[in-house]
Amino acid sequence: MKNYIIASILVLISIVSCTKDFEEININPNQPEEVNSDLLLSTVISTVANRAVQSGWDRGNIVGQLTAKINFTGFDRYQWDAESDLWEEYYGILPEIDIILKKSTEGETKNTTYEGIALVLRSYVFSILTDNWGNIPFTEALQGLEGNFTPKYDNQEVIYKAILKDLKKASELLVIGETIRIAGTLNGGDVLYEGDTEKWLKFTNSLRLRYLLRVSNKMDVSSEMKEILDSDMFITTNSDNAVVTYPATTQTDSWPISTGRVGSFDEHRLSQTSETILKRFNDNRLFSWFQPTDNSEDDPNLYVGLTNGLSEDNASTFNGGAKNVSRLRESFFYKSPNSVKAAILQAAEVQFILAEAVQQGWIAGDAKTFYEEGVRLSFAYWKTSQDVNAYLQQPGVLYDGELETIITQKWLASFLVGFEGWYDFRRTGFPSIIVPGPDNVNSNQVPVRFLYPDSEQTLNSQSYEQAVLEIGGNTINAKGWWEN
Repeated sequence: MKNYIIASILVLISIVSCTKDFEEININPNQPEEVNSDLLLSTVISTVANRAVQSGWDRGNIVGQLTAKINFTGFDRYQWDAESDLWEEYYGILPEIDIILKKSTEGETKNTTYEGIALVLRSYVFSILTDNWGNIPFTEALQGLEGNFTPKYDNQEVIYKAILKDLKKASELLVIGETIRIAGTLNGGDVLYEGDTEKWLKFTNSLRLRYLLRVSNKMDVSSEMKEILDSDMFITTNSDNAVVTYPATTQTDSWPISTGRVGSFDEHRLSQTSETILKRFNDNRLFSWFQPTDNSEDDPNLYVGLTNGLSEDNASTFNGGAKNVSRLRESFFYKSPNSVKAAILQAAEVQFILAEAVQQGWIAGDAKTFYEEGVRLSFAYWKTSQDVNAYLQQPGVLYDGELETIITQKWLASFLVGFEGWYDFRRTGFPSIIVPGPDNVNSNQVPVRFLYPDSEQTLNSQSYEQAVLEIGGNTINAKGWWEN
């Protein structure tokens, strides 16, 4: 609830401050009364991209069993508390997006490209909020200026239909190609695509494909998917990926894991699930992501994965101790401040979406071609040395028309891309190798949502209680609209 009060104050002062002291914000004489869209845009893009990759690191990879936790294993065991930080960060960035959107439609600051970009970023943020929590404040989320500090929760069907409508409008605005370069800046604050409206258009349509696939069990998505395919305006190469590079000029603009404690880095290990798939397919992404065990003198190429969902004691003693379980590749994920890129959406994912769409009969095309291109793009993204042609001929990798074959490769390609692997598992049940760990505390069920923040129960209680009633309880097993 406090997020909506924050939003109202921030809209008045035109920028979100890092401080949580509301009175200090209001009396600070140095607080700018107006901030240009370019400054806001760079902050928004950096924030959402950074949150995507960090979510992938500390939550998405874990619940998707691409990695496992060897210490502080509660999340891996589904011992989930109310998720306040993600909720607050995403709702906290929405006022800045709202300012860009309003400025882009008014007077001298009117600009169709800024409007389109703002609609894209707003859609992306709301998609994560609803995919993680289900019913959320949406239509009334930023109505604090009108005195509404207890916004209602909208259901996921309403939210997704609005998201798809906004993204279609954004694509129409971005086709216009109006420049966002302004005096004093090189790219209008666009740290993602440097003001390239065609790349933004491709990103927009690729997000549309992602979300159309997400709701495909509930809606007829074929005509809109065909429209996007026919436009040929979607991400097809890694050069068009929606990824932000860390400049690494200071600790604050470096890959955050590289600036943390080595102990925190070491908590994340190769999972037994990933080990099984990567070794079964002779997949060299094993070497791109992980390193041999510390105790591998007898076998310098010994890679060992940890079972997901173990208790603290069982995880710490697994296979004789932590030195006998493979860590993530330290030189890349910890010692380098700019090797990791903050990925929102990659070309590989788009190809797998199209492969599934063809397989399901929603669009025309060759599913095998799309599928194989997705695999190639993933290997290229991670700069993994591999004979991809030989890789694609292996049993289990060779395209066979089965959905699990597509989703398994899509799951591998979702490494560090937010929660995408988890979302696909919830939608399809694949890869079927993902099963709750032996010490899970959720009755052998993979969770499908986060718990609402405690603040919602106290500060927005009526709306909260109605939402809980509609979704069937504030539990981690209450499925959303698109997965029911």
